[in-house]
Amino acid sequence: MPIAVSKLLRGLLLGGVLAVSSVSAQEQGQYRSRILLTPDGEWLKGAGLSIKELEAQLGSIEETYAKSSAGRHLARHYVQRKEYDKAIAYYEEALAAEGLSAIANREMLREMAQVYLLKKSYGPAAETLQKALALNLVADAADYLLLARAHHQMGQYVEVVAALDQMQKDGLSLPGAQMQQALALYYRAGAFSQSEGMLIKLLQLQPDEPSHWHLLASVYLQQNKKRQALDHLALAREKLVPFVERDVLLLAGLQAVNNNPYGAAQTLEQALSTNEVSVSAKNYRRLFEFWLQAQEPDRARRALKQAAQLSGDTELYIYLAQLEMERQDFQAMHNTMLAACAKELPDAFVGRANLLLGISQLKLGDEEGARRSLINATLIGGVNAQAGQWLEFMNATPATAQEARRIVGICYGSRDKRLEATGSTLESSGAAPAGTSEFEVDAVGIKMKTVPPMRLFYAKYQGPPSELASEIQSTVVSMTVNLVKSGGSVRGPLQIIFSRYTNEQETQADIQLGLPTGGAVGGSGRFRVRTTEPFKCVYQSFEGSGPGLMMGLAALAESALAANYKFTGEARIVLSAGADAENFKFEAQLGVR
Repeated sequence: MPIAVSKLLRGLLLGGVLAVSSVSAQEQGQYRSRILLTPDGEWLKGAGLSIKELEAQLGSIEETYAKSSAGRHLARHYVQRKEYDKAIAYYEEALAAEGLSAIANREMLREMAQVYLLKKSYGPAAETLQKALALNLVADAADYLLLARAHHQMGQYVEVVAALDQMQKDGLSLPGAQMQQALALYYRAGAFSQSEGMLIKLLQLQPDEPSHWHLLASVYLQQNKKRQALDHLALAREKLVPFVERDVLLLAGLQAVNNNPYGAAQTLEQALSTNEVSVSAKNYRRLFEFWLQAQEPDRARRALKQAAQLSGDTELYIYLAQLEMERQDFQAMHNTMLAACAKELPDAFVGRANLLLGISQLKLGDEEGARRSLINATLIGGVNAQAGQWLEFMNATPATAQEARRIVGICYGSRDKRLEATGSTLESSGAAPAGTSEFEVDAVGIKMKTVPPMRLFYAKYQGPPSELASEIQSTVVSMTVNLVKSGGSVRGPLQIIFSRYTNEQETQADIQLGLPTGGAVGGSGRFRVRTTEPFKCVYQSFEGSGPGLMMGLAALAESALAANYKFTGEARIVLSAGADAENFKFEAQLGVR
């Protein structure tokens, strides 16, 4: 190549070199030792070469510096044009020529890695960054962050943490923006201990940033450090760090789990009074639970009443009536049940609603209304035994055939006959009015129904069915504790579910112990959550000791087989409230086609 052309190319190429970012003073010295400055002069005007001409002449350039510079210039040109494969090829050619300093080569490797990231070629990006880090230069945090990002995109979380840990071992200081990037990568990789350290540093740099305060509380919780999370949020509250509703609820929840339900209730009640949290049934229900844990029944009752009125939730009305019954405030209890039964009830609550209504009617002197309500309660499994005891206590006239056919009253469900809340009762005999629904009963007297779907919080039972009764209490206690901790609540009696019932003696069986639940609850540990399918079944109520569970189910199966029913294989035992290992009241259910 003529000398004039060589000088011209060198001047042109040097003019196209981009500035190197994040270069330390030491590195700047290294860089200057390899740069030839082009003096100003009129001789360059009009002498520029086009990209096409430069590509044509690149192969003939013999001087390594000029060849590397030309390759880098072309690579950057194609990056701007988003022709990434061409750009990578020129970067590789420029690096292979070995004409530039180590610092310039590292800058090219960084640029090439970023091109790979744009192409979503994360493996080659990581390899390129490893080459940049292998150069004998002062380490740069940006390289480690890019490397961690590439590994994160490939789901290689161990490598993400290793890259970020090495950055910290090298003692590299990070500005706030890079610290935020490192925090995000640590957190997404599940490295909560390192996230904690990064957030503490960020709080020292930016103590007025609310997100740092709240994220650190979350990181503490991810490590099960409930006490540290509580102390940290309490300090944030004292420092007047802005809180949104979820932060207030988290603070109250942490106070409760750290054995301070009174403080939790005060926190939430104050936030409700100032509209810092929404005035909703859900929040008043939380307040009820906190006051109940704090053994403040009057305050708990007031909160529950608010929750029931805001939501119209039958379950909350029933809880409220039970509290009022404990206080022997039977007029308030009666009013609560009238409010609960102002509309059609979910079928799952009809029995208990009639029981509580009947008790309130009896205590207020309305024996006729109490008798009808308590008879209704005997027609549904779960509370039928309790209702029968109340009828026996009041020496009530036995139910007529018509009264025993179906529920007719103030508290009614989808299959029942509504009776207006006037205190009157239907005549004791006669046919059912046309157009009303009844429980389905087949020709031989076996009751049949379809149990609606339910959200079930359950655990698998491993062992022989004969020993099932002895395991119930301990399992239910553990299940209830875990359910409440997960933010759920019990919405019905214990379900013992057999997925392959055969009516034969078995040493092992596929059994689930489950509690119906409400809310967005997830499973953890040995406990799982599922939604059941509609369950068509024949059913019968029983009472007896622990071994009687399987005997009752077997007795129902024999009756159903005699009536030529075909089993689906699923069977359930539904325990009533208050069951213990000595005396079970339960409803046996067998799935039929």
